[in-house]
Amino acid sequence: MKDIKNILLLLIICCCGHAQIDSSLIKNASPRTLKKMGKNALQQNDPEMAIACLEKYLKSVPGDAKASLLLANSYLAIRDYERAQRQFLTTYTLNKTDENEALYYYALMQKSNGQYDSAKLNFQKFRKEYKGNDKVLKKQAGKEITFCDSVQSLIKNERKIIVEHLDTTINKVNTEAAPASLDENTLVFTSLRTDKKEFITEDDTSRVVKRKLYLAQKENDKWLFKGEFGTNLNDPTFNTGNACFSPDRKRLYFTRCKPNFKGEMICALYVSEKKDGEWQEAVRLPKSVNNPKYTSTMPAVATDPVKGNDIIYFVSNTKEGRGGMDIWYTVYDKKKGIYKTPKNAGNKVNTPQNEITPFFDQETRCLYFSSDGLGGLGGYDVFKAMGDGRKWLNTENAGQPINTGADDIYYTISPNREEGFLVSNRKGGNALKNSTCCDDIYRYKYTQYIKIHLSGTISELTDLTTPIKEADVEVFIKDKKTGEKFLVKTIPTDDKGNYKTSLEAGQDYVLVVKKKDYLGNSAEVSTKQISTSQDLVKNVSLSKEPKEPIRIPNIQYEFDKSVIVESCKLAIDTTVLALMEANPEVIIEIQSHTDSKGSEQYNLKLSQSRAESVVNYLVSKGIKPERLKAKGYGESKPVAPNDKPDGSDNPEGRAMNRRTDFKIIGKLDVEVINAADPD
Repeated sequence: MKDIKNILLLLIICCCGHAQIDSSLIKNASPRTLKKMGKNALQQNDPEMAIACLEKYLKSVPGDAKASLLLANSYLAIRDYERAQRQFLTTYTLNKTDENEALYYYALMQKSNGQYDSAKLNFQKFRKEYKGNDKVLKKQAGKEITFCDSVQSLIKNERKIIVEHLDTTINKVNTEAAPASLDENTLVFTSLRTDKKEFITEDDTSRVVKRKLYLAQKENDKWLFKGEFGTNLNDPTFNTGNACFSPDRKRLYFTRCKPNFKGEMICALYVSEKKDGEWQEAVRLPKSVNNPKYTSTMPAVATDPVKGNDIIYFVSNTKEGRGGMDIWYTVYDKKKGIYKTPKNAGNKVNTPQNEITPFFDQETRCLYFSSDGLGGLGGYDVFKAMGDGRKWLNTENAGQPINTGADDIYYTISPNREEGFLVSNRKGGNALKNSTCCDDIYRYKYTQYIKIHLSGTISELTDLTTPIKEADVEVFIKDKKTGEKFLVKTIPTDDKGNYKTSLEAGQDYVLVVKKKDYLGNSAEVSTKQISTSQDLVKNVSLSKEPKEPIRIPNIQYEFDKSVIVESCKLAIDTTVLALMEANPEVIIEIQSHTDSKGSEQYNLKLSQSRAESVVNYLVSKGIKPERLKAKGYGESKPVAPNDKPDGSDNPEGRAMNRRTDFKIIGKLDVEVINAADPD
C-alpha cells in the first residue's frame, strides 16, 4: 500500500490530475492486457486509466482478488471513499488470507465515510487476523481503534464556526490549494486552472498549463478571482505554489516543482523580497534546505520573538525524518545572511505517517498542520501544537467543522482573526469525478469572535505617579499543567509608560516587565473565563535594582541546625524566588550570617550550610543552579552589636545578626527564543 500513499500525497503536494483516457485502446485489449495496463497505470500515477482498465477486466474475471485490490487502490487514489470502501471489502471477501490488508483499508474508508463504530470493529478484527510482516500497519491499526473512541468527543465539541465554499471564479474543476492572506482583503492561492472539464497531469510536457499563484480579493464580503499574482513569480517551466508571507509581509516564500530525471516530482523552496512595491526575482534557498534528492515544500513563516529572524517551517520527505513527510524548520540569520541547517520539528508533531501544510500563528505561538498519523475524523485532519522549533506541548485536534472524514489541509488564520481558510475534498465542492475527488478552498468564520484588548501603565514602585518609558512588556502564554511559557511578543511602553496589545480568549498569560537598572516584575492575566469582547487593564510597577543586600524576612532555623523551617519557605517564595522568576537573567548570592555565639570557625561552617540550604530549596523550585551562589559569612558582618555597652548579652542585636540576605552579583546572557533558535 506504500505506493498508494505516495500517490495520494503527490495529489496533495503537487495538485496533480489525470489526462483523458484513450477508450479505443481499452475497448480492444484482452483481459490479460487490461490487467497489466491497469497495474502500470496505477504505478505511473494515473488512477483514472487504471480504473477504466480494471473495471472492464473484473467484469470478465470477477474472482481475481489481486486485480480487485488494484481497483480499490485506484478508487482510493482519486479519493472516491465510497467506491473504495466497497472494493476493499470485495477484495477481503475474495481472499481473506492473502489480501488481509484490504480489511485495514476497508476500515479506514469506513472511518472516512463516518462509520466510526463499524471501523473500530474492523480495525480490531484486522489486528487479530493479520499475519503479515508490516508491524507499522498493525501498530497503526491499534492507534486507529483509540482514534475511533476519541471521535465522539471531537463531534460533541463542535465549535461555533461557519464553513463556506469560495466563489466558483476561484474554485475551478481542478485542484485549488494553499490560501495565504496578504491582508484582510487580499488572498493568494495556488491553482491548476483550465476551463475544460478534465483533469490535467502536471508532468505532461506536451501541455502548457502549469500550477501558478493567483490572486483573489474580498468585495462586499465575497471573495472573487482577480488573475495571476506577481509579475515574475510564476515560471512557465515549473509548477509554482504554496505561497506564504513573512509576518511583516516583506518576504514571500513559495515552492517550485518539476520532475527530476527519474520522473519524480521534486519541489524546492524560494524566497522573494518586496522592494518599492514589487516582488523581486525569486531566489532558491540553499542546498542545506533544498536537498535535490528530496522534496522541500509547503513553507510557513514565523518570527523569532527576540531576534526577529524568520523561522521557516516546511515539509520534506528526507530520509532523516520519522517516516513519510515530516515538518522541518530552518532559521534565517539576518545578521549573517544565512539559513541554518534544518532541524526536525520533533515527535510531538511528526509521526511515522505524514505531516503536511504547516501554518504558524504568531499571536498564540501555535503551529497548525495536517496529519494522517495522529488520528481524527478520517483522512488528513488539522491539528495544532503550541511552541516553537522542537519544543511543543501536546497536539490538539481542531475538531468539527474544520475537520471531516475527508482530507482537511492548508488551515490558515486571516489577519482579522475572525475568519480563515482551509482546503478540503469534503462533499459539497466541485465534484468532477466523484463527490470527494477534488480539493477546493473554503472560508471558515466564527459566529462570535471574542476581541480582548489589554492595556496598562508601567510605573515606579516608590511613586506610582512616575511612569517608566521605554520599558519592555513581554507577553507569554503559559501552560498551567507543565508550567512552560512561550514568548509571544514584546511591547515597548510610550513616553507616558503606557502599553496596549490584543489577547486571545481561552489562554493564560504572563506579563514580564523589564527596564535597564530596574528589577523586573511579572503579572498574570487569564482570558479562559472570558466569553464576550472586553477591555482589560493590568498595571505593573518596578523598583530600582538594589546595590546592597536585601534581607529575606522571617527566615528561621532550628537551633544549631541548617534546615529551613517549613513555615518560613513562604518568605523565600515571595521575595527571592519571585524576583528570580521575574528576572531570569540575574545571578543571586545567598548570604547567611550568625551571631557571635560559638567559635568563629564553627559559625562560618554553620552559616555556609544554611546558605546552601536556601540555594537547594530554590533549585527544587526550578531555579537553575548556575544562577545561585551560597556564601556563609559567619559572625563577620554584624548589623547590630551582639553585646551591650556594659558587656552583657544583647538578644535583640544577636537576633538581627542571625539573618539571611540575598544580593544581585551578576547577570546571565539569557536569550528567550522558545527553543526555536538556541544557538
